[in-house]
Amino acid sequence: MTTQASSKRLDLMPAVVAGILGGVVVDAFLSLAMHTSPVSIWQYVASTIVGKGAFASPAYAVLGFLVHFIVSIVWAIAYAAIWGSFGQLKNWILGALVWGVVVDAGMQLLLLLKTGAPFGPAFVGGLLAHIVFYMVPVALYLARSERRA
Repeated sequence: MTTQASSKRLDLMPAVVAGILGGVVVDAFLSLAMHTSPVSIWQYVASTIVGKGAFASPAYAVLGFLVHFIVSIVWAIAYAAIWGSFGQLKNWILGALVWGVVVDAGMQLLLLLKTGAPFGPAFVGGLLAHIVFYMVPVALYLARSERRA
C-alpha cells in the first residue's frame, strides 16, 4: 500500500543525494585550500561537539564525518523544501547564491553559539566554500533532478 508519507520520502531522495554531493565537494575544497586531510576537517567538526579532545585521536573523525554529512543533507533538504515551495529549483544560480549565504550564516551562528568563534571574519571566508563548493553542486543537482521528474 502506497501512502502519501512514502511518496514524500521518495521525493527527499534527490535532496539527500544532493546533500552528500555538496558535502563531498566542499570537503575536497576545504582539504585543498587548507592543505590538510579530510580527517583533520572532520576532527574539527567533532571538536564542536566533544571539545578539543577530538584532536587527540583520528577516531573522532568518524563522528565529525557523520555530523558533517547529516548537516549537509539537512541543509539540502531544507533548500529543496523551501526553494522548491517557491517553484524555483530550476533557478539554481540564484538558489545557490541565496541559500549559500543562508547556510554560511546559519553555520557561523551555530559556531558562535557553540564555540564563541567570532562571526564576521569566518562568515566572509566561508561564503566561497558554502556558495560555490556546497550550494552550486546541491542546487544544480536538484535543478537537474526536477527536470527529469
